Amino acid sequence: MKWIGLTGGIATGKSTVKKRLEVLNIPVIDADLISHELSTVGGLGYKAIVSHFGHEILNPDQTIHRKKLGEIVFNDSQKLLQLEQLLHPLIQAEVQTRKAKFKSQGQALCFYDVPLLFEKKLEKQFDQIVLVYAPITTQVDRIMLRDGLSHTQALARISAQLPMAAKIQRSHHCLDNSTHNEDLGLQVLNLVKVLTQNPT
Repeated sequence: MKWIGLTGGIATGKSTVKKRLEVLNIPVIDADLISHELSTVGGLGYKAIVSHFGHEILNPDQTIHRKKLGEIVFNDSQKLLQLEQLLHPLIQAEVQTRKAKFKSQGQALCFYDVPLLFEKKLEKQFDQIVLVYAPITTQVDRIMLRDGLSHTQALARISAQLPMAAKIQRSHHCLDNSTHNEDLGLQVLNLVKVLTQNPT
């Protein structure tokens, strides 16, 4: 099974690519989704997060107020690192479990959707890396609309990641999500064709 890293900047359209792949019955393991599951009430990461960051990050129903937590970690690189250190081992354990399941099913390809692939120096664990990119103006607009953040807050989240030019240079395949979804869909189809020509 070929193990493919799927990454990109924040709000570049990785979720759209993920949906396209899933329509083609290609498994995609989502790091953000696993992180979300781990940090729900009762999840393995919930207690660690609350213990570290305090009860002020909780909603009245005791769920984590993700916007409050985001404001804390995205404005302090040390706190962001601390959050990642709490969740990373738990996420990786779950990823390996799901990866083994797909391999046992005889899948030719499996994608791992991980936003901070390069920032966390994970390149060497993948057979190939696929990057989804879009202009920074598009990223800002999407973040403001999706997350209800200001222009300054959106730029801060983008700046917390490696510059897009560096990611493009270090990727095997790049998907341009600056135009229409139909065009992105064609790019995904072509990508799958290329990757399955010589699966490992």
